[in-house]
Amino acid sequence: MITSVIDRIIIEARLFRCKKNALPESICRYLHLNRKKIPAKTPLADIRFVVFDTETTGFDIKHDKIISIGAVSLKAQRIDVSDSFEVLVRQDNVGARDAVSVHGLLRKDIATGVDERTAVTGFLDYIGNSVLVAQHAGFDIAMVNNLLGRHFGVRLFNDVIDTASLAKRLEKGPYYNLAHKAGEYKLDALCERYNIRLHDRHTSAGDAYLTAQLYQRLLAKSRLSGIENAGTLLMK
Repeated sequence: MITSVIDRIIIEARLFRCKKNALPESICRYLHLNRKKIPAKTPLADIRFVVFDTETTGFDIKHDKIISIGAVSLKAQRIDVSDSFEVLVRQDNVGARDAVSVHGLLRKDIATGVDERTAVTGFLDYIGNSVLVAQHAGFDIAMVNNLLGRHFGVRLFNDVIDTASLAKRLEKGPYYNLAHKAGEYKLDALCERYNIRLHDRHTSAGDAYLTAQLYQRLLAKSRLSGIENAGTLLMK
């Protein structure tokens, strides 16, 4: 698959800044890796997927902040826990808010994390040009993009799979309106439906691992539906 014209223009513009040493090496490496998309005919077994989750101070994309990122890789339908990523992000202005208590993180925990720039460049080094996977991916992608934009003027360029949308596509067909029964495609409901034991819920690493198990099952179901390569999976 070919990188879209707009994406290519943005990437090349940022790479020009790299030539002037105006961006960190980690950002430049990431941009180089994403100049081209994974070929459409690439078998699913040959693709490295990175399943990730963010925990945040709230659900306002413009004003809330990421407090942790967790991720684990999956290739050939096997979850590789030895190839995982987890980072706690220091946020000095976090108070005793409900979102923080849900994640089990207190102000003192967050104070021990790394700064945003270190966290997100480490994440980019980890993901490279892998296909990203997340439950209700739009929110997590937007939060990471907000962070990247504020610090470096870039965004994510990876292909993305949303597990809720993929589950809906496999179970109901691509034209089923997810909004009709949104509850049945929440992570807890999907885990129950696919016999995945809920454990370590509401932590970024825990939710990433649960989502990876869900995605593992969805990939098996995908093969039965004739989805065997990047093109058919990503519908491009």
